Amino acid sequence: MSDPHFHTAAPSRLFGRWGLLVLTAILLATASGHSSQAEEKPTEETSDALADLSPRHRQWYENVTMLLTEAEKEVFFSLKESYQRDHFIRRFWKVRDPFPRTARNEFQEAWTARARAAREHYESLSSDRAQMMLYIGIPSSRRHYLCSGLLPPLEVWEYTEGSDRIRGYFTLVFIGRRPQGRGPHRQWRSEDGLSRLLTTARRFGSDDRSIAQAIQAECPRGDDILAALAQTLDISRIQSSDTFLPKPNDEWVRSFAARSTDVPEGVEPMSGELAISYPGRHQSRTVVQGLVAIPKSEVDAVVVGEHSSFNLLIDGEILRQGELFDHFRYRFDFPADMEAEEIPLVVQRYLRPGRYELILKVEDVSSRRVYREHLPLDVPRVQPKAVRSAELIPPPPPARSEGTAPVRRPPRHLQALAARLDEANASLSTGDHSIKILALPDVLSVGKLRVEARTRGAGIHKVAFELNGRPVMRKRRPPFSVEVDLGQQPKFHTLRAIALDAANNPLAQDEVVVNSGPHRFSVRLLEPQSGRAYETSLRARAEVEVPEGERLQKLELYMNETLVATLFQPPFEQPMWIDPAQPVSYVRAVAYLEGDSTAEDVQFVNAPDFIDEVEVQFVELFTTVTDRKGDPVEGLSSSDFSVREDGVRQSVRRFESMRDLPIRAGLVLDTSLSMLGALREVRTAAYQFFENVLTPRDRAALITFNDEPNLAVRFTNNKEILAGGLAELDAEGETALYDTLIYSLHYFSGLKGKRAIVVLTDGEDSVSRYSYEETIDFARRTGVAVYVIGLNLPSHKSDIRMKMRRLADETGGELFLIDRASMLARIYEKIQHELRSQYLIAYQSSSAQPEETFREVEVEVTGKGLEAKTIRGYYP
Repeated sequence: MSDPHFHTAAPSRLFGRWGLLVLTAILLATASGHSSQAEEKPTEETSDALADLSPRHRQWYENVTMLLTEAEKEVFFSLKESYQRDHFIRRFWKVRDPFPRTARNEFQEAWTARARAAREHYESLSSDRAQMMLYIGIPSSRRHYLCSGLLPPLEVWEYTEGSDRIRGYFTLVFIGRRPQGRGPHRQWRSEDGLSRLLTTARRFGSDDRSIAQAIQAECPRGDDILAALAQTLDISRIQSSDTFLPKPNDEWVRSFAARSTDVPEGVEPMSGELAISYPGRHQSRTVVQGLVAIPKSEVDAVVVGEHSSFNLLIDGEILRQGELFDHFRYRFDFPADMEAEEIPLVVQRYLRPGRYELILKVEDVSSRRVYREHLPLDVPRVQPKAVRSAELIPPPPPARSEGTAPVRRPPRHLQALAARLDEANASLSTGDHSIKILALPDVLSVGKLRVEARTRGAGIHKVAFELNGRPVMRKRRPPFSVEVDLGQQPKFHTLRAIALDAANNPLAQDEVVVNSGPHRFSVRLLEPQSGRAYETSLRARAEVEVPEGERLQKLELYMNETLVATLFQPPFEQPMWIDPAQPVSYVRAVAYLEGDSTAEDVQFVNAPDFIDEVEVQFVELFTTVTDRKGDPVEGLSSSDFSVREDGVRQSVRRFESMRDLPIRAGLVLDTSLSMLGALREVRTAAYQFFENVLTPRDRAALITFNDEPNLAVRFTNNKEILAGGLAELDAEGETALYDTLIYSLHYFSGLKGKRAIVVLTDGEDSVSRYSYEETIDFARRTGVAVYVIGLNLPSHKSDIRMKMRRLADETGGELFLIDRASMLARIYEKIQHELRSQYLIAYQSSSAQPEETFREVEVEVTGKGLEAKTIRGYYP
């Protein structure tokens, strides 16, 4: 196994004659011709850019020069404003945070401390000693050696306990100023040879062995000098390591630059008008709404086949006291045959009352023309009352500083649009009701569960609770809490809380899935609401639940099948116009994660009572095809497959080869006492599995178990963190296999895409509270592939083997039986190859069976000796 840390030897204080041989061997082995670190000299262009920076930003740049990529340098120097540079610096450190889920950024803290120490000790951060202090860390001690007539002054840094990335004792050696020379200390490297140390080389030439003998004989503490030279860190090896310093992908900085509100040179301007209004409030904040009107004649249509549309991108920044307070992005798509002469763009933010600045840039995606505004905002405090159309024009602020421009009124020709916005905004002030189910325990829940909901808004008389669509209880006064019975079998449950008025009309509702795990990805439309009448417009409002450790890429809002707006961060709200020619419409919200996963919700608008909303069940099967040898088979087409559900043939709607789809893998390791003798080989094979499987888009987790399961490492693609989790393995206790399987499946539930759990165990379950059949049932509900590796399973325990084989077959995984841990590497290689060679087969289920009915699935593949492997069925 290749260790992610470097190791060095322990120091030797008894150097003597054997030390000469060791030093000579080291010098011969490392004399590979590496040149010393070249000092980066700023170019004339860089010097000019540095001169334009504030002292604070110039010092930051000097501190991190050796960390910056060329793309990061280019973008940083292109920024014009101080607040932009501050935002850049925050993002720069964030992408280098080794543990982003914690409040601290350990790498930033360590680097800042090193830079501070280097500035205190040395005149320039470009000197060798300052560079090594930044690169390696602050040494444990510094020692100085003098050997007049033979050596210049030497400064030796000792790292007695290593550093944060390098384990073990090592030294760094710096050559001081020679008696007649000038200049700072320079670093000595082992590849330089001992001759580079001498004040004169006449006596020895380049014979390192003779020089070492002279140092030992003539220099005070000569043995210590030779020991320090022998323990010098091989810097060339460290500098060639990709894991020594964080090197994030430049994608973040390209995205940062793309979202700038600056207008690039040479870009043609685009005309437009902007009006600001304050139509309501959201909790204690004022709703700030911007209405931008862009003449249709200013925008070029994007034509793809028969489709033609106007595409506009908005980037905005809100400043407070000269610092970046908020930044946002919207994208709008309009059909090119729209009748209006002006394209209306509506953006919305929530701000506390106060004084701000707004910078808004609208870009035509096709022509790249830009409309830009920079204006002050005096945000008033809005009372919770009904909004009239005239109030879209805000009252004058109570006080404005001299020179502040008045807030712009909506253009006269947009009054009709303002009136429609008035209707869409009405719910902000008059229907300001909400209900929220408080966070449920992030553990698998069975039996009785206490649930509480919080409400806001006048006129809420009671709260009704439902479990799986069945009424549970109504509470008429707070606290609105009930105890629900989930039963003793682990399952998923849908819990709903509905706020009702005095006439039992619904005002707001919230819904959660119990036992959904920490990785549930969902989007839910809170507005429009069923049963409510909308005339010419509405305000779509969505809520997105993002899985742990993931990032939302965007949310798209559609009216029918027309894309209205793309939002990149909350609030996920957008006014929409209702087409009177379409008696029944629907709003659709589609959320995207950064790794291709999607979630969707649909809500009908003004639908008559006789229209039933039918949930379409779209089933995705990740399928592996193997030949007679058990090797994965690639290159097949959809015509090679047939799918049946409960014996009924299904029509395949989507078929793809899934080699490049991100993988979510969990390694579940038995650490009961019986595994003690195999732990070393288990660690090595497990780390090789992580090394082979993980790409930048993949994630892996480590779960260990004995008496109970333990989440050793949460989902990550950081191999060093996974290696740390493996290093802490210890064998003790009994085997809670079934409890651990359910725990692991619960942790994986909610995830979409290619998911696999690899379980390594050497014995049968002995202490679980859940049964085998409950484990099988829960595995069916999650749809996660389970691969089981049985290590030294007793041959007479055929029932254990049969249970593990059934578990693997039911979930589309596989059972491997091995008699020694050294075989693990081969098994892990087979699993990772299989995960990279799957097919995605998706179909729309034709079944009319009730939701609680298990539906059996069968996939067949044509071809002699070929076998298709996928889940045996699912619960809808």
